[in-house]
Amino acid sequence: SSYNYFLFSDVELGFTGPCGSCRQTLAEFGLDLDVYLINIKNESKMYKLRDLLPVAFIPHDLEKSRANHYVIE
Repeated sequence: SSYNYFLFSDVELGFTGPCGSCRQTLAEFGLDLDVYLINIKNESKMYKLRDLLPVAFIPHDLEKSRANHYVIE
């Protein structure tokens, strides 16, 4: 299955985004995800995940990392 967006809600008047660990987990689904922050008044803000996590480590980076693996003796 694929995801196009994720919703995060807050029980206050402000907007609370996902924590860093959650952002990194979401990056596994792609940096073009729409992330909606919703507050108690049902107001929302939308961000692209790439804007919330500008220097993400994504699966593609893991492949590059394996290709450039060096053993230090």
